[in-house]
Amino acid sequence: MKCLGLHLKDGRFISVPISFYPTLALATPEERGRFEINGSSVYWPELDADIGVEGLLAGARKHQHYARKAVERAVRLGRLPKAALDKAPAAILHPA
Repeated sequence: MKCLGLHLKDGRFISVPISFYPTLALATPEERGRFEINGSSVYWPELDADIGVEGLLAGARKHQHYARKAVERAVRLGRLPKAALDKAPAAILHPA
């Protein structure tokens, strides 16, 4: 399982499954590697994705609206078939 992990200034390491954030899960490793640290959040300009430490600590997942946009982007870029638009994002990231 791929994870998103952050080392915090206080010494803690937190991680969540990357599937919590479909924009990152559907991005290439190169796209995920181009990020900026802005205070207490991580921002991927190319993906227009921003994840705050507070949300990670709370176990927050990406809102369904943004998850849907991630699927639409992946279809547009040819990373997913058009049929993916007929499925819920969770079904794409966690097939049965």
